[in-house]
Amino acid sequence: MSLVAQEKFPNTFKKYFNSLPFLEQAGFFLWPSIGKSELNKNEIKLFKKIKPSGCILFKRNFTDFAQGKILIANVKKNCERANQKYKMPFIVSIDEEGGRVSRLPLPFLRGKPALEFSDNNDELGLVNQVLHQTFVAKGLGINCILSPVADILTEPTNPVMGDRCFGRDALTVLKYSSLVNKTLLSEQIFSCAKHFPGHGNTKTDSHKEFSTSDVSLTTLKTREWIPFKNLIAEKIPFIMAAHVIVPELDPKFPATLSYEILTKQLKKNLKFKGLVLSDDLRMNAIANFYQQSRAIESSITETNPVSLSEEDSYLEQAAIDALLAGCDILLSCQSIEREARIAYSIAKKLKNDKLFHKLMLEKAWKIFSTLTKTQKI
Repeated sequence: MSLVAQEKFPNTFKKYFNSLPFLEQAGFFLWPSIGKSELNKNEIKLFKKIKPSGCILFKRNFTDFAQGKILIANVKKNCERANQKYKMPFIVSIDEEGGRVSRLPLPFLRGKPALEFSDNNDELGLVNQVLHQTFVAKGLGINCILSPVADILTEPTNPVMGDRCFGRDALTVLKYSSLVNKTLLSEQIFSCAKHFPGHGNTKTDSHKEFSTSDVSLTTLKTREWIPFKNLIAEKIPFIMAAHVIVPELDPKFPATLSYEILTKQLKKNLKFKGLVLSDDLRMNAIANFYQQSRAIESSITETNPVSLSEEDSYLEQAAIDALLAGCDILLSCQSIEREARIAYSIAKKLKNDKLFHKLMLEKAWKIFSTLTKTQKI
């Protein structure tokens, strides 16, 4: 049974996908990161071998504008695929929300947090900030800003969302998240709503530990999902899954690993046709699910260097589980040197499991279609 309603795709795409080495097939579903501000020899080798469909960048990857532009150009060059018929945009993504989630260091503008704009009814200020972000992104070679945040701040003590949210009620968040999405798309920048099914009602930080959103399906439909439904109607290309457990929907699996939440609810019931991104698979909420305990700092990538020693064998199973649950793209935010084990795990599964390979072929076509048809970037 297909994960989604099977789309018709040309037999030539099937032949193309099947002609690729299994590691390159796996690369369709990966956006890895980079360890420092320049590629090392092993990273270059792995980018050329895996050829991921995109990457995600962090503060550690930038020292200034010129360096950032060179780094991004080098990543793109090393990920080019030979077949031009099925060429698709290489996605360079970044979490550039403004406020405390801003990945570009000084002298880049940090910007204001989301809640400040809505609390002051400052629509023009928000548009200007997003336009500035897109101007900088285009200059660097970035074509995806992982924004807007569509979470509703219904839990005042929430340690991870707070002023990252546009408001405390559904209509306010709908209004301002829509403004961000429309501005990004009008500037030909891929946008991404986060974090489905909603992270605004949690009391813990999923970077550090399990997070639970103890809300009913009725509340989700009439509150948390109102902004998401509007963004889906606006044809937002990407939605990021949260590492949040919603007991009424799925008492066992966090959303990133939940078929019930990602496939049945988001893709089928809410009719989302774009790509579902995992949040960082290295967050402790996922490590803990697979019963691997680590230092809290190992999963927080903005201020800490890439870890070369943390236990991460769980990633091999987490990657497969997330893809089967409904994720289309996997984010793992240390370095492609650390994320190669994910690619090898997917490649092994593609080689040995015919049903999995069929499902991933459908997913690969969906990725190609979304990246080429949504926008010509």
